Amino acid sequence: FFRTPARKIQHARMTILCPWVSPHGQEMSTMRKFSLAFLLVAILLTFSNPPSLPRGSALNPFSWYPRDNFDYIMEKMSRANPNNCPYLSEADLTLPATSVNQLPAYNRIPLQIWFSNRSKLMHLHNVALNRAYFYSYILQRLNATDTAPPLLPSLLYYYFAASADVSSAPNALNVSGMFMDTNCSYASWYVVESVNTTFPLFAPIARRLDNWNDETNILRVPSNKTIELTDMGAGPNNNYTAPWYKNNPYIHDKEMGITYIPDHRGTALGKNQYSTRSQLADIYGRPLEQLEIVNFFGPNAPGIKETFLPVRFTRPYYDCGHSNRWIVSAVSALSDYMPRYSPIDRLRGPRMVGVIVTSMDFLRIDFNPCKASLGNPTHFLAGVSRCKPTTMCVPLPGFGFARGGYECVCQPGYRLPMQQNGPFRGIDIEQATELEYQNGFDCLPIGWREVVPHEISIRGSLQRVRRSTNESAEAATNEKEDDSDDLLCEILKQTVRKASAFLSSVGYELRRALLYFSNSTIVRPKVVENENTSSVDWKLAPSVFPYAAEWEATRENPVSRDSTELNRPRREISIPFYFIGGGYTFSQQAFGEVQRLITYVDTVTPENCAAKAPEDLTMPGGVSYGAEVQFEMEGRMALRLAHFLSAYYQNNIVGELYGNLKSGSPLNRFELFGEVYATVLSSFQIVSCGVFFDHQAFTDHDGVTWDLFAPYAYKPTMSTQVAEAIDMSVQTFRNYTQQPWFRILKERWVSSRFGLERMTTKPYIRSNINGTQVQRYFNFPLFYRVPRYEDGYWTEPYYVCYGFQNGWVITYAAPFFGFLDNRKTLDFMGVVTVSVSLAHLDLNQCPQSFYTPNFFKNSAVCDFKNTYCEPIPGRRFRSGSYKCMCRQGFEYPFNDLSWFFDGETMEREYELKLLGKPSRYDLLKCRQGIAARLPIARSTVLLLLAVVWAAISGCV
Repeated sequence: FFRTPARKIQHARMTILCPWVSPHGQEMSTMRKFSLAFLLVAILLTFSNPPSLPRGSALNPFSWYPRDNFDYIMEKMSRANPNNCPYLSEADLTLPATSVNQLPAYNRIPLQIWFSNRSKLMHLHNVALNRAYFYSYILQRLNATDTAPPLLPSLLYYYFAASADVSSAPNALNVSGMFMDTNCSYASWYVVESVNTTFPLFAPIARRLDNWNDETNILRVPSNKTIELTDMGAGPNNNYTAPWYKNNPYIHDKEMGITYIPDHRGTALGKNQYSTRSQLADIYGRPLEQLEIVNFFGPNAPGIKETFLPVRFTRPYYDCGHSNRWIVSAVSALSDYMPRYSPIDRLRGPRMVGVIVTSMDFLRIDFNPCKASLGNPTHFLAGVSRCKPTTMCVPLPGFGFARGGYECVCQPGYRLPMQQNGPFRGIDIEQATELEYQNGFDCLPIGWREVVPHEISIRGSLQRVRRSTNESAEAATNEKEDDSDDLLCEILKQTVRKASAFLSSVGYELRRALLYFSNSTIVRPKVVENENTSSVDWKLAPSVFPYAAEWEATRENPVSRDSTELNRPRREISIPFYFIGGGYTFSQQAFGEVQRLITYVDTVTPENCAAKAPEDLTMPGGVSYGAEVQFEMEGRMALRLAHFLSAYYQNNIVGELYGNLKSGSPLNRFELFGEVYATVLSSFQIVSCGVFFDHQAFTDHDGVTWDLFAPYAYKPTMSTQVAEAIDMSVQTFRNYTQQPWFRILKERWVSSRFGLERMTTKPYIRSNINGTQVQRYFNFPLFYRVPRYEDGYWTEPYYVCYGFQNGWVITYAAPFFGFLDNRKTLDFMGVVTVSVSLAHLDLNQCPQSFYTPNFFKNSAVCDFKNTYCEPIPGRRFRSGSYKCMCRQGFEYPFNDLSWFFDGETMEREYELKLLGKPSRYDLLKCRQGIAARLPIARSTVLLLLAVVWAAISGCV
């Protein structure tokens, strides 16, 4: 460089300082200027920080979206993490109270239709209520000072009951626990000097763990099969009832109505009395003469206008230090007599002594993004959908807390564009660019809308006159001659004949269009001109003009049809009421059999059911199609009890003692009756529940092994606060082991237990009665094998006719397993069942494949040339629970506030048509989508002129 001449150095300096100047003093080209400028910008961007969005910007795929409440919640959820949550305030760890809408309310559940997007919240509600009923019943049922303490639930009972809540609902429930008030739980499983010894706090809880890094998970794949069991009432800083305890919205939240404990309401307010009546039997199956009647105080049963509900939901909150996730909890209160053991009865009274808490992940809860309306009350996330003004928002289930869980259907009076197949999907709208959103996702207005047809008394000119078979031939002949002399009819036929001959060289499609507009009944126009006559040869065009050949034959011989009597004999074939024929789109035979089956259901009553044959009280396969999906959460209540019995019988060792901790206690019949009572009372859908033990499988607390034992509870008709039960091992019903739901499951599992799921539990217990520290349980971890929901068995509908709850029901049965007689082999022990009413089952009458086992398929009477079928949930077991939606390229023609044809209307009009009465069935169909207005084109004018010329020349 130092040897470089001074002139070159000067030129280099000028090049660096002024790169657009050439070494010879001339300016560079424009292209070189742009290249160097781009290089300088790239260097500056490389050494500078990348641009970041300002705080408060919309968290969307594209920044042009306006900010809404969904972004606010996402930002708030992203701030909390396991590292900083102990230092955040309570307001930073909770979301707005209306973040979750349409929460189940006990006094409104029977009055509303609850769709599938609220089934998980409903299960959360029912499980919390189930455990509240059980602990209220068992604590008040076993309340004697001298005999009750050994029969009360043990520590493993509390732990495995909470574990079964979690393991039986892997897609709905992640946390289940019981939080007792201060000094309200008694240490019945400890060897203590006084029965009045209480725990300062007691809170057994089960949480699902992410076991990807667990020592027992060799594959490092999350399985959702590891559950942590602990006592939150033990250890330092464990007072969850204190006001300073930050993470306890399930204890104190007045805005959400959660003020159960401590109970300051007295002994009457908020506590409802329930009555149970049990028919017991002895070990030999002989029924006891006296019923066992037990009244207990449990969760409140409010009226329709009351606001104090038995189950309340928390606002979404961050479970700091435990699951470290945003969760929503259902809270229900349990009651007991306090003080519990007192010789002075007047000092005792019912009191809320604790709460049951069941929780699920907030991200799994669907929300309604549509605007607030009559069916969508105002909530925090209302109106976050992006449907255009010409469309309506419809929420979709299964999306959870995510954008796009909706679809945009056209407003009444609008139709979809030709290229759009089905409604606009929300996920497509959320991923659209600004240009795509502005130029798309709009419905087109429908022009020339028709008036909804109504029945009138004046017969129209296009309505064919119906005649009886004994009508005189002369009257028929005169009428047909009058029709043949009709000038308008003759001109129309001449026009069709001449126009089709004139356009034969133009092409098949134009001729098809002409015939379509000439006669609306033409489907496949194939008109053949007959040179010998002046009319169309109807016999050669049977597919174009329906019944034309028959009409022409009648004109030639008018007496032939009317003088012939209809002597078709009626076939007397004895077929079962459930018979159904084939078909893939619509089957008239299937429609008739569906109507006959629904009618038959109402003919079976408690008065005549005993006189019917067994096969008449059982419906065929396919009638219960969809029950495994619609009643999944009710079936999981039976699975929950099966999981609990399996876990307890596989890990409980009677007489096991660790210091002063008695961990091994046998299950007794009081607890089993309490479980079936709680299952029946906690759900409006469940009508009965039973635990059916196999032979020599049940051993009571006194060490006596029963040959058969089966506590079975049911609710009387129109009853919500009374439940009855019977031991089905009595002589009358002792053959339950031969029932299909028991026999099929036993044949499957008695010889092989391959396919059961292996659950892992990690129990932690308190170090002493006062709960100074938390330590591992002596056997750590604990394993047990349980069935899945798919391993259960759904029966076909059958009629219960033995006086308990008369009616058509569907039963779900789940097996449970344990170690019998201290053997190391896993044995089949019995079956848990729940039954739901057939009247709550939704039907699916839409077309399905031939291999789909649905009795009601292919019975929808939509016009499938221009519409398609879609089921309507919530209408229960009645025909017509579907809607006929317009296909792609078709539009809804009528001027009303609907955009589809209701199935009930279609079936009513179709039945009128079959009866020969005035019917609108042929008019209730979608028409081909056309433009909103009719522009005049040259081709249209020329075509019309050609048609007129052909008609005039033919007449001349």
